[in-house]
Amino acid sequence: MKSKNEHLTYLLPETRAILDKSKDERIAFSREEKWITYPVAKDIFTKMENLINYPRKTRMPGMLLVGETNNGKTSLIKTFLKRNPAIFSEDWQETTQIPVIAIQAPPSPNLSDLYTNILNQFAVPFKNSDKSSKKEQQIKYYFGLCRLKMLIIDEIHNILSGPVAKQKVFMNAIKNLSNDLQISIVLVGIKDALHATNTDGQISNRFKPVFLQKWKIDRDYLSLLASIEKILPLKKHSDLAHNKELALKILDLSEGYIGEIIDLITQAVEYAIKNDIEMINVEVLKKCEFVKPSLRKNFDDMVSL
Repeated sequence: MKSKNEHLTYLLPETRAILDKSKDERIAFSREEKWITYPVAKDIFTKMENLINYPRKTRMPGMLLVGETNNGKTSLIKTFLKRNPAIFSEDWQETTQIPVIAIQAPPSPNLSDLYTNILNQFAVPFKNSDKSSKKEQQIKYYFGLCRLKMLIIDEIHNILSGPVAKQKVFMNAIKNLSNDLQISIVLVGIKDALHATNTDGQISNRFKPVFLQKWKIDRDYLSLLASIEKILPLKKHSDLAHNKELALKILDLSEGYIGEIIDLITQAVEYAIKNDIEMINVEVLKKCEFVKPSLRKNFDDMVSL
């Protein structure tokens, strides 16, 4: 027996399968975190895979991933970690390799705090009061034991809160970790992170910046909307990618940040399901809590165009 939703061929099969569920279940599905592939992300993944597979040598290449808040950096890192999981022995009793780990930079350029964040990822016993040199030795031991290939340090711009002299020491320590352990290091942060890597010519040369730009109306943005619509549990076609007015309004309200694009569309889906509208249109967008009062006049002006 054919499903009544089989005509919705633009939806992914798992999305069509959820359409017969209750409203609450469909809303829960729309809120689930999902990875949506787009060209810039593919390019960054390729660069990171090249780094993780780079032949081991003393001077390993690195990367600085730059993007504004809520513009996809965290999702990208999480997805990369999922694509490079820990490798276990055949009996699953022990870990034989952890190819990559990700940590958050401490709130200031404090080496001891950096080493603490790294050790916490391994869930190994250590004392916070240990000297930095002892923590560094432990890190080198566990990195070698797990045959680590890449370390990702997020929020690297945090170190700008400390004196320049401490920033230089901090960045040199990161560079030395890469050299000593022959691992690639990827730094992640907002555009201020460029100042963090400009403390030294060797550092800036080691960590070449790659940018996650804000979205604009172009083929890639429309392709993104088409990909998003494939996972929306709505029973009618919103045609986000081909409705120019709708595409422009989503871009305006989100200010071009992918995180806000996803948040706005998720809220619109919830409203459309709750109110039996089953599609996203201009009026549905206007009802979203995402549209702040300060933006409503501009939104009303857009609607009247």
